[in-house]
Amino acid sequence: MSTTIEYVRFECGDPEELAARREGLVSLLRERYADDFQGALLARCEDGSLVDLLVWASPEAAARAAREMPGDPAAADYFTRVGHVHELRHAEVLHGAEPLLRA
Repeated sequence: MSTTIEYVRFECGDPEELAARREGLVSLLRERYADDFQGALLARCEDGSLVDLLVWASPEAAARAAREMPGDPAAADYFTRVGHVHELRHAEVLHGAEPLLRA
C-alpha cells in the first residue's frame, strides 16, 4: 500500500457555499472509507478554479472513492455544486511532512 493523493481541479459557481458544505462530505468520507481516507484540503487557485486534494491510504481506495462518491445520493449536497472538472489525477506520495495545513 502506498499513500495516494487525489487531485481534482474544477469550477464552482459559489465557492463559499461549497466550502460550507465541505464538512458534510468529509464526515461521509470518514464514515464510508474509515482509515482509507486520511484527510483533505480545498483551495482556490488564482484563476478562480478550486482544487480538492484528498489523501488516501492506497491507490485502490482513491480509485474506489472517485468511482463511488460523485453519484452517491448522500454526497449530492456537495457534488451538485461542483461545476466543470478540468482535471482529476491520482499520485503516489513519495514524501510527506507533518502537520498539514489547516484552515
